Amino acid sequence: MPLFAIELNDRALALASEGRLLSVAPSAVFDGSGPEPAGAAAWQWLRRRPTATSTRHLRDLSSPGPAARRAHALVSAELARRLHAHAPLPGSRVWLASSAALEPHGLAILLGVTRELNLPVDGFVDAAVVSAAALGLDRPALALDLGLHHTAVTAIEAGGRVSRRRLVSGTRGGLIELYQAWMSMIGTTLVKRTRFDPLHDAATEQQLFDALPALAHTAVADGSALASIKVAGQSYETTLSRDQLAEAAEPIYAEMLALLHALRPAGAPVALLVPQAALEVPGLREALEGFAGCELVALAEGFAAAALSTLELPRRAAEDPVRLLRRLPSRIVPPCAALATREILGRDLAPAPPTHILLDGTTYALGRGSLTVGREPGEEPAIRLPEGLAGISRRHCTFVREGAETVLVDHSRCGTLVNGERIAERARVRAGDRVRVGEPGVELALISVTEASASDERHNATA
Repeated sequence: MPLFAIELNDRALALASEGRLLSVAPSAVFDGSGPEPAGAAAWQWLRRRPTATSTRHLRDLSSPGPAARRAHALVSAELARRLHAHAPLPGSRVWLASSAALEPHGLAILLGVTRELNLPVDGFVDAAVVSAAALGLDRPALALDLGLHHTAVTAIEAGGRVSRRRLVSGTRGGLIELYQAWMSMIGTTLVKRTRFDPLHDAATEQQLFDALPALAHTAVADGSALASIKVAGQSYETTLSRDQLAEAAEPIYAEMLALLHALRPAGAPVALLVPQAALEVPGLREALEGFAGCELVALAEGFAAAALSTLELPRRAAEDPVRLLRRLPSRIVPPCAALATREILGRDLAPAPPTHILLDGTTYALGRGSLTVGREPGEEPAIRLPEGLAGISRRHCTFVREGAETVLVDHSRCGTLVNGERIAERARVRAGDRVRVGEPGVELALISVTEASASDERHNATA
């Protein structure tokens, strides 16, 4: 019995059957307030007709009141249109891959939509879980969900079975906000250089919006790209560097990285599941290099739908409830191999082991033994912190040399963070890492100095 899968991702809503992608496109539709029917594709009209289009209806399914009713109608109209073009085969079983943005209440409303469309839905599967399961991961994973208006990260436990552990969502971000940041920067640059403002007119704004993916791709590949707007036979152009685009998007990248750091155990070699679309924007790939030792898995649009459509899932009897699966067996799905690329991050980064800790201009040597940090560490050598600092224990943490490596062991009640990531009892640390104890507490910088530098500073290395 063939399995038909729908991936409910507003950045790239996808349909798939038996491992083959049938349709992938952004969930941007007309809302029916104009001559176009509700649910008709509107990605190429978002800037020309902003008041007659919708990119939020999937997310708004969980909203109260009129927003949810409007979202219900638009999701129904959009799915009806897409299924008309790619209908499930007779007798197909239908499963839906839900993104992190869809809350249980929204899934319940969505189930009502599928029943109105006479779709025989057997169940829902968490999109991050099905993606990790199809990759056959043998390590924990963090799945980045980049929507049109949201960013979220799902922590996944992996091994013989894959299960969802935790989810964090950002307060900003998403592809639309990223595009808006670039458009504002490009518009300002064009005004300065040509006196022409591409954002003063809906038609030229749409022209620029449509050009952004190719412009970003060229900037990543070549280091720069030409932004060109044509109006009445005249071209207005400016060359943009990869760094300019990366700088404009930095607040959004910072949000993504903060979410990843929030769920990654300090220094743990996790797998990062990242949409290929996110890696094709200038600067983000380089920012992820900081996750040295982690596996970066780039997923093509529609990966979760393609993977889901290959699974052997239980058939639902008419009297059975519709299931929501957040745990699946882990096995490599060969048909999906071409839709993912894998590499280890930070191969070219070889940070030296730390030799000293820097605190308020004073260095403390890390010798062959241990060094304890706290208000009353009770042993030497030690870094004694003053009383009155919130969240710092008397014996807070200890740096221990293990062979050629340095390990940080946490003893505190309030926790210790390395580069913004909370450690789980112990974590390997390197030169360049920043350790925070307490909240707001104090920050310790791990550095590596040469013998010459060490001798010059030895008089400062006192506890």
